[in-house]
This record gives sequence, structure tokens and C-alpha cells, in this order.
Amino acid sequence: MRSAVREYIESSGHSLSIDRHEGGEGSRDIWDSEGQTTAPLHQGPPPIKLVGILATTAAFDGDLGQSHDEDAYGNEIYSEQIATCCSADGILYEPWRVPPTLEALERAIVHANERLDVHGVLVFYPISDRLETGVYYRSMDDYFRDLVACHKDVEGYCRKGLRIQRPGEESGNTEVELGPIYPCTALAVYKILESFHASDEPFENISITIINRSEVLGLPLATMLSNQGATVYSVNVDSILRFLPNGKVRREHADLTVENCVRKSSVVVSGVPSNRFKVPTEWIPDRATLINVAAETNFEEESLGARDVTYVPHVGRVTVAALEYNLMSLHKNYHSS
Repeated sequence: MRSAVREYIESSGHSLSIDRHEGGEGSRDIWDSEGQTTAPLHQGPPPIKLVGILATTAAFDGDLGQSHDEDAYGNEIYSEQIATCCSADGILYEPWRVPPTLEALERAIVHANERLDVHGVLVFYPISDRLETGVYYRSMDDYFRDLVACHKDVEGYCRKGLRIQRPGEESGNTEVELGPIYPCTALAVYKILESFHASDEPFENISITIINRSEVLGLPLATMLSNQGATVYSVNVDSILRFLPNGKVRREHADLTVENCVRKSSVVVSGVPSNRFKVPTEWIPDRATLINVAAETNFEEESLGARDVTYVPHVGRVTVAALEYNLMSLHKNYHSS
């Protein structure tokens, strides 16, 4: 994906040439005393710009060095990874740190939506469990996701109905081919699995278990894989759904267990946000591919070494590549003219 990103930037002439503004100690509150942005000016052809919005009190306490200590969800570390990759690939990345209040976050998102020089917006979740959600939204994260303009939504949360072909195969155009927008983590896992199953029909007639059904990972990934011929068991805390290659989704009977699903699967993807959850190694078939998407592993790593399996312990770098890929797709589809 990063090769496609770099080729697109080079061919479009939008490479970042000077005044690179990376995250870190130089990052600060984006608002000055008159309510204007304080982002640095860029001379020459406009670069492709990604804005990352982080809700934090650190930048406003005057001590950015404390931001990692308060970074319970790893957002500051993820932002630094994005800054490093974007700088290497010629993309301008601006981290906007705002107070964790409803008004400040709304203002930042709306402002990023309206800025003509901003081509992608990334909001770092979760925001805060102390903000009131009202009636319509299950969480404030859902509310803020809806605020991001679809034509700048690099995470792909406002994209619905993922009835897709394989990402990157949407037309026969011989130019650099950039597909539609999919949630970054799901796209990253899809690309990793595709690299392990290199064929014209990499997922045809295989069974996959995904232990996660979030809109960020499990649900879009199950849809993408089943559209490519896989039978996908989607495991949630209270149910198991089976995504079939014909586009149908069936709710499984209560007697089908997670163990049953894992034992019949050649691929297991797990993204359970708990260090207490582990997929027992004895459930896993030989020559299976295992992908961990949780912050702490969902697999028994100590015992995997003696097994004939392929294990991917984290997907962070590929997720950043997917983020850049989505940004280029947005720029090509909405901003290149």
C-alpha cells in the first residue's frame, strides 16, 4: 500500500518539500487568542495534508512531556508513528491537540472539515467516557464519527454497505489504482491476509474466525472477506454470526461455540480488548494464520512456538499504511481537481 501511496504522491506533484511539521514537542494548541489556527505555512505546491485530532489536557497544562503518561489508549504513540510515516512519504501531518470538551472537539472537527488545505481528518478514539451521549448515540465516539465529513474521513466510518470487490480492483484503469475507503484496521488485516494467500482467489472456500464485531474491525473485515469467497464466523460477546460468500448472514445456534469455530478455521483474527482473554493453543489447527489486533495479545504466545502456525502479533505499521492509502484515495476522488 505504501508503494501505491508514494507513486500517487510523486505522480500528482503534491509531495511535501519543506517546512515539515511533525508531532512531538513542537506541537501545540491549534487556536491562538483570536481564534485563528497557528499551523505553519507551506511554500510551493500544496502538500497532501492529514489532520489528527487528539483530546488531551497535556498541551494545555504547559507540559507536553506528560502526554504519554496520560495516554492510556496509546493515541500519542500512534500519532507519532503516523507522523514518522507521513514525513517519510511526503505527506504533511498536523496533530491538533484540543481540550477533552464537547465544544472544543466539535469546533476542531468542523474547522478541519471546512479547511480547503486539509484533505483527511483522523479523530483519535476513545474520546472520553465523561461526556454525555444524549439519547441517539451509544457513545460520544459515535457522535464525533458522524461529525467528520465523508470526503475527509480517512478511517472510513461514514462508508456504509461494504459490498466490494478486492480493494484496489474497482476499475480497469492502468493509472495508479486507489480504491474506496475502508476502516483502516480492517483494511490492514485484509492486506496482511491477502499477502499470505497470494492467488487469484485468495479466500475462496476457506473458513475464518474473527473474534470481534466492532464497526472498526470485525464487521467490515467479515464483509470484505466473505465477499471474496470466505466463510466467516463473526464472534461477539453474546452471539456468533456466519457471513457466507453469497452475501447472506446467519445467526448460529447457541450450541456452536467459539472453540468449534476456531477448530474449523484456517485463519483466526482476534481483537478482544482484555488481557484476560486468550485463544487456547489446543483449539488452533496446524498451518493456521493467527492475527492479533488487541493491544495485549489474545493468543498464548509461549506455546505457539512449538506449533506449525503463522502468527502476526500486531498490525500497527500496516494500519498506518492503510491510513495513508485511504488519504490518497480521498485526495484522488475529491480533492485532486
